[in-house]
Amino acid sequence: MTLAQELYLGLAGVYLVLFVLFLRLFVWKHYAYRNSWSRRPSGLSREMVERMAAEAGRDLPRFSVFVPARSEADVIERTIDHLATLDYPTDHYEIIVATDEKERLASQEDREGVVADLLEFLAGEQAAPQAGGPGDVTLSALLARLALAEGTVIRRHGANLVSLRAVRALPAAQQQTVLVRLTHELIRSRGWVSALGLQQVFARSLVGRPDEEVRRLFPVYLSLALPVVMAHAKLVHDNDERMVSRLLARTARASQPLTQKILQAMTEALSQRIADRLTRMKKQGVLQSALAEAYDAAFPTTLSIVEHKMQEWAQEEGRPALKHAVVPYDFDGHVGGVCVGKPVPSTKGRALNYAVQLANPGSEMLGFYDAESRPHAQVLQYVAYRRLQQGAKVGILQGPVFQVRNFYQMRPVTKIAALYQSISHDWVLPNIFKSLPFVGGTNLFVDTALLYRISGYDQTCLTEDVELGIRAYMEADVWPEYLPYPSSEQTPTTLTAFYRQRLRWGSGYLQVYDKLRDDPHYAEERKRPLLRTLYLKGHVEWTLYQAAALLPILVWILYSQNLLDPTVLPISLRYIMGMVSVIYFTFTFYAFYRYSPHVEQVAEPFRLLRQAAALSQLLLLPLSAFFLPVPYSSALLLKAVGRAPKAWVKTPRTQE
Repeated sequence: MTLAQELYLGLAGVYLVLFVLFLRLFVWKHYAYRNSWSRRPSGLSREMVERMAAEAGRDLPRFSVFVPARSEADVIERTIDHLATLDYPTDHYEIIVATDEKERLASQEDREGVVADLLEFLAGEQAAPQAGGPGDVTLSALLARLALAEGTVIRRHGANLVSLRAVRALPAAQQQTVLVRLTHELIRSRGWVSALGLQQVFARSLVGRPDEEVRRLFPVYLSLALPVVMAHAKLVHDNDERMVSRLLARTARASQPLTQKILQAMTEALSQRIADRLTRMKKQGVLQSALAEAYDAAFPTTLSIVEHKMQEWAQEEGRPALKHAVVPYDFDGHVGGVCVGKPVPSTKGRALNYAVQLANPGSEMLGFYDAESRPHAQVLQYVAYRRLQQGAKVGILQGPVFQVRNFYQMRPVTKIAALYQSISHDWVLPNIFKSLPFVGGTNLFVDTALLYRISGYDQTCLTEDVELGIRAYMEADVWPEYLPYPSSEQTPTTLTAFYRQRLRWGSGYLQVYDKLRDDPHYAEERKRPLLRTLYLKGHVEWTLYQAAALLPILVWILYSQNLLDPTVLPISLRYIMGMVSVIYFTFTFYAFYRYSPHVEQVAEPFRLLRQAAALSQLLLLPLSAFFLPVPYSSALLLKAVGRAPKAWVKTPRTQE
């Protein structure tokens, strides 16, 4: 047997071992459904838990649901609205959003600078703001506000071009948000955008509204956006007639010269009225305040959105209580802590430790969700069901998180990562609970007394959730229980953001391992099993996965050097090995369809086209398999050289 044949047999053996490891997923699936998902009671309903409470001679359990939300303006409103729809009596749960005072302070400082620069620009004392920058977006927002305020119905042969009744079908705040987003996309694209692509942008601003309404409102808002774009182009001395023609031809589908001229004339008329209104504002001395309002509208803070939502709910009945915990910039981060008079680094654990003081004293358990979470409607019913069954013995409930909701906005690698992360939470997490008290930090419920007993979160830890689970077991002998109701979330869309998030997870995991190992207060016989499991599932598995990911590169190198001879195996066996790759791809497509109900669907007319594009990107599975372990192996490497990340970095969101 030649060296090339021996090498091929060795690699074929490794390939077979990896396939057997892959097949473990189906064993784990069987275990998860037999021991965890089967815990869902049949007929679970609000009436069922109310009956259980009555039979026990007690009131329904009360809950406080926390949402840490620093710089989460893109997602927080819809999350709050979703939490209000949970199928549980609204007088028995509350929502507490924890924001950061630093966000408001930073916004005020940025607004002052942007407004000052725009005033100088509009006075002819400074160059135009950078395209797409804060000043440019603020200027567009101001022009959009003027277009909405113009209040004139332009008519063509007696028919409304802009129907104010249709525009005002949306709430006043949403009118401007929708128009600003549409305008920004038109300006950003410089006319190279199709009506279909633009309608997708528009539909994302109206998620949750009927498709028919989206289709009806689109031309109305487009007819307002085009004059805003023209007014903007004139102001920044970018009055490119070709761009305007492209906009009319591509978005309004006006391909005939006569039609284009008519539309252009009407667009110019409205854009001139916008410009005239801007001139009047200069003379009246109200431009500075108008720009400040436009900035706030274009760049709302999480704090302002939460406060607006609180005012809105105060006028409505049947809503759960909504509380707002603004974490002071100098809060020290401890439960019951103090303000120290100087800035303290912001972390998720710090925010939650501050917010818990606002919880209703009657809340039995505290729920925790990320700022873009969409928990299952029956989750509170199930938590109440378990508390009514076993009371405080149910100390921690951790549910799965399917991070696929922004699937169509992700890059190919992050798409595949999101699918396999969902499989992990669906099938693997129940198995992890056999040996590790894993806590994931979202879709999480913790007994109130327990959280105070262990002094809340460690605000200095990069993975404060994993650390909480370990400490709850070591200090209170509480082991997490699987919560068989999922929540959907987002995955970072870009490779850079994905890498940073996973690097923080990996570095935080290693940080938890070191903290447990070095803590002298815990008995060694109690620590040892956890340390062994943490080491195997971290250090060892990450190294093996990265080595396996490098295998295709090794194969390619050996093939290029003629150091592999596949003829050592019968051709039938080689065909079978080739079919293994087909199984991997098929499983990935299966995962897509399995979790597609948790994917946000907007713009119904584009669904089939988007699904086809997404499926084609899943063919990049081999490239993704190489990249997925990289953040974790990087965490090991950076720790080894003393360069491990120490600062908590917020995960960027997709706008919703």
